[in-house]
Amino acid sequence: MSPEQDSFFEGLYYQYFKRLMVYANTALGDPERAQDVVQDTFHEALRRIDVVSVHENPGGWLMQTLKYKIRESERDRQRQLRRFLSLDTDPRAEMLASVLQTDPLDGVGDAPVLDQLDALLTPEERRLLKRLVFDGAGHLQVAKEFGITVYASQKRLQRVREKLYIAFPERKKKRGR
Repeated sequence: MSPEQDSFFEGLYYQYFKRLMVYANTALGDPERAQDVVQDTFHEALRRIDVVSVHENPGGWLMQTLKYKIRESERDRQRQLRRFLSLDTDPRAEMLASVLQTDPLDGVGDAPVLDQLDALLTPEERRLLKRLVFDGAGHLQVAKEFGITVYASQKRLQRVREKLYIAFPERKKKRGR
């Protein structure tokens, strides 16, 4: 990145950060997730600085990118909720039932689900999954708790999901459904 692009990006950040935060917080109703999507928006702007720096309306470009990031965040959140919780039942009862479960899942061996998760995931991976999915924490908050970057938090969640898909292939939602 050239020095001109660096100063352009810095000015863009100072000019638009608060506006984007207000918009994202209003749309999401969660300051931590709002901060995640705004940070992701600026990350995208930095990655595409050559496009943004010559765009006729860089603020509009940022706002449009933020709207896409908000939609993406909501889709991800809904997908996580659908995967890990049944929305027809009380989530706490659902989690308790899975903890107390003694019957194996169809086609998944003899160990209860929690035993399988214990064998499959490290304690840190289980904690990350719990914070992001069940507690609804944002990647920024989890990154601070774990002492890692937001990108590392996202990547770790992706790796946990990949492990779970391998262990529970019948749980993976097919595309187009």
